[in-house]
Amino acid sequence: MKTNIFRMRNKYRNVFLAIAVCSLFASCSNNQTENTLHYTKMVKTAVAEKIPSVYVKQFPGIIKEDNEVNLSFRVAGPILKYHVKEGDYIKKGQLIAEMDPRDYQVQKQAIQTQVTQLQSEYKRVKELNDRKSLADNDYEKMKAGKELAEAKLKNAIDQLNDTKLYAPFSGYITKTNYENGEIVNTGMPVASIIKLGLLKIEINIPATLYLKRDLITKIECTQNELPNQTFNLSIDADAKKANSSGLYTLYLSYPSPANSKLTPGMNVSVNVYLKNELTNGVKIPASALFDKDGKNFVWLVSDSTVTAKQITTDNIFNDGFINVTSGLNPNDQVVTGGLNLLSEGEKVKVVPKMSKSNIGNIL
Repeated sequence: MKTNIFRMRNKYRNVFLAIAVCSLFASCSNNQTENTLHYTKMVKTAVAEKIPSVYVKQFPGIIKEDNEVNLSFRVAGPILKYHVKEGDYIKKGQLIAEMDPRDYQVQKQAIQTQVTQLQSEYKRVKELNDRKSLADNDYEKMKAGKELAEAKLKNAIDQLNDTKLYAPFSGYITKTNYENGEIVNTGMPVASIIKLGLLKIEINIPATLYLKRDLITKIECTQNELPNQTFNLSIDADAKKANSSGLYTLYLSYPSPANSKLTPGMNVSVNVYLKNELTNGVKIPASALFDKDGKNFVWLVSDSTVTAKQITTDNIFNDGFINVTSGLNPNDQVVTGGLNLLSEGEKVKVVPKMSKSNIGNIL
């Protein structure tokens, strides 16, 4: 009897355990279903931007001097003294170097004495010729001799003056090639000078921009070490043939004042501003676009709800954006990813934009 009662108790206990386990599984299943029903999709979005009337393209550039000139004496001899050193700023007409003038002074003095004598004789001969006391042939010979001597004197004076070398324009001395006392020949470069007043910059642009160069409204450059400063540039010329990289060279200039902070050799960023041919509508990322029945649509987000919005497009920009001519307004929010996973009227949660000062959203 006791054995039967014990078996009945075990039987009921097993039944209760089975019911409890089934209830537990049913509860878990209901929770999972409930969680699934309340799941809200996360979406990335972008804001429709008004197309600006002017857009800018940026290119690297290096400043070059307008031209560098080698200066030399027009006569030969030993350098007496340099009056400048490398890096000096000099003005037009300033003395750069001078040569020992001794030999040229002696030459000038000797010819000057000869000319003085011939001029005196010429005066006497002319008086005789005027009185018909001297043949015209003798007079012409005397006149020719005097003029030849005067020409030699002028050349001697020029050579003496050429022992001093002056700056042909304002600029910076970039190099001096000799030391005081060294002998140089005619035409040997003794110093180099960079001309101031105009700096040159060259940039290489793609064919797409080269074809639109008539739309350029302004060109300026910036230098990293000169923050908050811009320098206006002008176009001098453009290459009519592409280089080996398929780019076209644009030659720019900057009218640099004497105290300009821009100097040859500096790296600059050149900003080219162009008039926008597309001024109507807005632009959105091309990734926001999807096709439906052969027409263009986007998912418009409003009050955390997505709605399919038909749009009209015009052109795709090089930066991955597309021009929308109708269907959207500035600041409209559109979905940019997972477009095929959404449905009309579905509730979504917008992924917050990553902070520029909190990379990775780890703070």
